[in-house]
Amino acid sequence: MATSSSTRPQITHQGPPLLLPALTYTALVFGGVGTLRAVFSIPMEADAQVSAYITAHCTQIQWGSFCEFGSAIPLGVFVATAVSRLHFLRVRAAGVTIALVGGIGAIAMLLFSALAAWSLTRPGIATADSAVRMLKALSFASGGPGFVVPLGLFFAGISLTAGLYRFIPRWLMILGLVIAVACELASFTLVYWNAAFFIPFGRFIGIVWMIAIALLLPRKISAERAER
Repeated sequence: MATSSSTRPQITHQGPPLLLPALTYTALVFGGVGTLRAVFSIPMEADAQVSAYITAHCTQIQWGSFCEFGSAIPLGVFVATAVSRLHFLRVRAAGVTIALVGGIGAIAMLLFSALAAWSLTRPGIATADSAVRMLKALSFASGGPGFVVPLGLFFAGISLTAGLYRFIPRWLMILGLVIAVACELASFTLVYWNAAFFIPFGRFIGIVWMIAIALLLPRKISAERAER
């Protein structure tokens, strides 16, 4: 009698579950939202107003920057684990490498954005108008289009390869590709300010995709497939 597919020996991926870093990343992202509001609300009319504003919101900016900085860690774990799991599932496609490159780029930009925002609270910075303007611009550029554009490559790489190999449902592949396209369109923010509308797709709607991937991307493979 042939052995049914449900009773065939299976091998489990030796890596952390994707759901934990996805939920940790989500919590820290929303914890750092206050930084975005505080930094982008810095007045630029007079040096005295800038200094007083940053002094009043110093703790909020510091804790928000801490959350944003910390969110890069679970994001890195998620990226590395997702790529590793596709390799484990015997996926051999350029999309996996593209996803890894995009994930690393997004993590680097997220770290830089958090450090730029945190630097606003350093002694003497708030009284230097040019320094405040520069750090505010860098925080937005790296945490906005600089973050979501490479993150879109990660979404596209994982969605396309996992979808074509039928490891995830078709709707999830399409969702990931739609979010990825929106992330790439955010690059037009550099020449057309209203294109910043696409940034939340990567920052927030992408979280839905991450959680779905964490729940649906297989963690086991049959021993027969692994040998092949």
